[in-house]
Amino acid sequence: MLLILLLALAGIFGVVLWLLSVILQGWLYSDLAIKLPLRALAAGAAMALFHTGWCAIYQNDPGRFDTLFSFKTEALDGKYDEFQSVRKVGKNEQKPVRYIRIGESMDFEALETRKHWNRSDADGMMVAILILEKGKDKPTRFDANLSPDGMFRPKNESKYEADGGKRYMDEQTLGNINRKRSFSVIGNLFVNFLHLALWVVLFWPVMRFALGHAVGIGLAFWAATMFLQPVLFGIVTKGL
Repeated sequence: MLLILLLALAGIFGVVLWLLSVILQGWLYSDLAIKLPLRALAAGAAMALFHTGWCAIYQNDPGRFDTLFSFKTEALDGKYDEFQSVRKVGKNEQKPVRYIRIGESMDFEALETRKHWNRSDADGMMVAILILEKGKDKPTRFDANLSPDGMFRPKNESKYEADGGKRYMDEQTLGNINRKRSFSVIGNLFVNFLHLALWVVLFWPVMRFALGHAVGIGLAFWAATMFLQPVLFGIVTKGL
């Protein structure tokens, strides 16, 4: 799929760059750049290689490096249909109780008593959740992010955290472990502005436009391909 995408993009970009350069250079300058078809082919191949490489990274980790307005700072690390919940009564933690998911819902019930999971009731507070993750021998403990006074935060802020908060479950989506991506903002900004810089370079020394024209045309192409890239992501991840 990626090879086909590379070849298709190289052809499309090459033709578009050649036609556009013929029109714009004929209008802006007295002469066309020498060997313009070869320059367009080389520039199209370079841009196709960049986009295909970007798609390959996205295919392995969707959302890791996305377009400027669509990237995600978190990823789903796993979804589990059962866990053990640790109840605290007074200052003592009780023996963990096993809970299982009810169908496809976000609700869980105790395996033995069929009582629905609730973070707190007259019997105590659920201060931790234990999940046996894939590839691990021991359950991972996720502790409730209690407020300084030892009480639960509002439901939309309540989480069960592990690894210093880098991995967590929202109370409203128990069983779904989320992972905070490191350097996600910096990484996405770098990729997107590298994309812009590549367009400028291709129009300037490769296609032989003046620097000012190359920047303006490069910005236009960068903005246009912002709408193309999500389509390419869909092709490599869903086969659309």
